[in-house]
Amino acid sequence: MKYAASLSLLIIFAIAFIFLRGPQDPLLENQGTSEIPAPNKFEHHAINELDEPQRNAVKDDAYTSAISLPAPKPASEKRLAEHFAVAQAAAAHAKQIKESAMLVRQRSQFIADTDASMSIAPRDREGYAAKTENSFLSVALSPLSTFGLEVDSASYANMRRQINNGQIPVPASVRLEELVNYFDYNFPVPTGKHPIAVMSDYAVAPWNPAHRIAMIGVKAVDTTASSERGARITFLLDTSGSMNSPNKLPLLIRSFQTLLSNLKQDDQVAIVTYAGSAGVVLPPTPVTESNRIQRALANLSAGGSTAGGAGIALAYDVARKQFDSKATNLVILATDGDFNVGASSDGELKAMIEKQRASGVFLSVIGMGTGNYQDAKMQVLAEAGNGVAHYLDSDAEAQRLFGSELSRTLHIAAKDVKVQVEFNPAAVAQYRLLGYESRVMNAEDFRDDKKDSGEIGAGHSVVALYEIIPTGNGTAPDIERHYPTVRSKGSQAMELGFVKIRYKQPDGDKGIEFAHAMTTRAKAVESATPDLRWASAVAEFSLVLSQSEHAGSASYAAALRRARAVLPLMPDDKRSEFIGLIERLTTTRIAQE
Repeated sequence: MKYAASLSLLIIFAIAFIFLRGPQDPLLENQGTSEIPAPNKFEHHAINELDEPQRNAVKDDAYTSAISLPAPKPASEKRLAEHFAVAQAAAAHAKQIKESAMLVRQRSQFIADTDASMSIAPRDREGYAAKTENSFLSVALSPLSTFGLEVDSASYANMRRQINNGQIPVPASVRLEELVNYFDYNFPVPTGKHPIAVMSDYAVAPWNPAHRIAMIGVKAVDTTASSERGARITFLLDTSGSMNSPNKLPLLIRSFQTLLSNLKQDDQVAIVTYAGSAGVVLPPTPVTESNRIQRALANLSAGGSTAGGAGIALAYDVARKQFDSKATNLVILATDGDFNVGASSDGELKAMIEKQRASGVFLSVIGMGTGNYQDAKMQVLAEAGNGVAHYLDSDAEAQRLFGSELSRTLHIAAKDVKVQVEFNPAAVAQYRLLGYESRVMNAEDFRDDKKDSGEIGAGHSVVALYEIIPTGNGTAPDIERHYPTVRSKGSQAMELGFVKIRYKQPDGDKGIEFAHAMTTRAKAVESATPDLRWASAVAEFSLVLSQSEHAGSASYAAALRRARAVLPLMPDDKRSEFIGLIERLTTTRIAQE
């Protein structure tokens, strides 16, 4: 009797808990069953969908419930067994709710902690290429370093967008060479027969005193003032549903209006759009017909899926119709890169564009948006199209791209520009190219004019940086050579390396080559040229931001100090903005260093 009474009481408690607790529990979808919701479902609901007051309510509800006890009733042994099983399930459910509520409390604390500072940028559906980084190479084994120059700026503007949104940029989104080359440099202008000139500087590496940093600076001649070269631009606009937000299509339309205001009267534009299908919104039209162009822009709206491949094919067709051999023929693709209809893989799109570029029409890319921005695809398309990749995050950036720096896009000083450095084994044990991972080439590609490379716009300056381990530092490879490899006499002993530049004229197909010798006389970075001091500050910031394994003692604080010291010597808005971005990103970290 004593056992029966105890068991009866246990059953009563179980029944009361299930039927009275069930309707109050928002986690139970079926009140009349003992089904237990999956833990991952509760986690997603509690953490990702509830605001703070709701999370607190869930925690309170997990621990409290009002239970009223009905009078005990007799029960058969079979029903006792059934109720006992239900009681076990209820006990397991109660334990699960308690554990889940504990998880909510812990995750809520994590959310509060991260809200207090900056959070890691949500990847959502943004696509970045897997992060790769050039390693140190032995001069004894690999004396030649070959790569193509480029002037893309997408990584910098994308980095700025993430920081201004209160986020820490995704490491894979940081491309060092694009951050460094976002700025102008005071390199000597060309004075000879070549449209580009080369200089170099050499100093102690700020993040590793045992290493050195070498800078190669290239400056293009600025002929835009005297140039009569026109422009034939086909603007390819993504009007799919993914572009339906204020920082996408509306910003794009305003940017196009900025472009129109900076073109010459003899220039022509066309507009092709694509969503579920592609269409011509504006056939080739002189920029003087502004009313017609404005009406076409006013009718643009976003919606539907993204047939990017069809849009690109149609844009090239339109570009060929307005092709002018005496003008710059350019397709500008503006999109978040979220292609999902027709040809959409990187391989398919790259093959399509490479086939089209032989016609003399280049393709540049403007990426935009947050959450589904496909950066990796943008890079593939721009490189395949002999163009550049930018990221549009604001009206100010639109003014830079289509206003003050438009001439660099429309007027090419030199195309397929390649660099090859032969390092002196008497001075250099190992070297590492900072950035340009996607532009590294085989040594034999340097003089192969069929191998594509980057273009340099009129008046543009481009920087390439190397981190150097001098001879005598570190370990040397255990190899034996029959022929001598060390230069130890004469002027060559003072050479760090021999730089060769190869390029083509904008309308040419034959490579032209010239050379420049780098000196071994390293100095403290504080005594280097302002150009190297600034470039090294941006490079150091990039090493930390991208979580480079070669960052050494690099820090945001050191990069900021050097940038602040150089700003009075090279004042401009872009440099001031960069300093502000570091300050915004590192307010709390600098205090701890």
